[in-house]
Amino acid sequence: MAGGKGLRQICSQEGMPDRHTVLRWLDANEGFRARYAQAREALMDWYSEEILRIAFDDSGDLIIDGDRVMSGHHVVQRARLKVDTVKWVMAKLHPGRYGERPVDASSQGPITISWLESDKAPPVAPEPPKQITYQKPELPAGLSERDWSVLVSLLETVKRTIPSNSDDPPELVFGIMRDALLEHYAKDEPPKRVVLKPRGRPGKG
Repeated sequence: MAGGKGLRQICSQEGMPDRHTVLRWLDANEGFRARYAQAREALMDWYSEEILRIAFDDSGDLIIDGDRVMSGHHVVQRARLKVDTVKWVMAKLHPGRYGERPVDASSQGPITISWLESDKAPPVAPEPPKQITYQKPELPAGLSERDWSVLVSLLETVKRTIPSNSDDPPELVFGIMRDALLEHYAKDEPPKRVVLKPRGRPGKG
């Protein structure tokens, strides 16, 4: 391989093992795999020198036909095809060194995957808001349904009547209501008769 020959060409020579035999050796023998890899490296070096030889060979660039000098475009195109083919083979056989994204061999190493423990506990999903249910208030003792309805209507009237910006305390409001009810419904009681007892004169002894 150091001379530019591939595995198929070498195995086709007389006295060389079959190509399939070499592949079985590569699968079973680790030392043979290492020597084969070194041989492939030498083949890549030969290919790189061959690319330089083709690129700098200008023997066919000009064609002289009598008094005419013509450019050998077909020779240049053929040389370009050879260079591109060799470069493609090198990139496929050794992508880490000759591929589109070469990789530095010194930077390669085993990949270590480790889990990082978090100091914070995972967030806990908030509880859904509690549903507000309507509960009918119980009637105070001694009030009927009709009494309760009248009381509610009275409170609604109070809320509609008193200004929203009023700071009057409840005692004052209920005092006004009490005075109005007394003025409307209360009856004046007749004055009580005052009976004066006659004072007797002291009798003679």
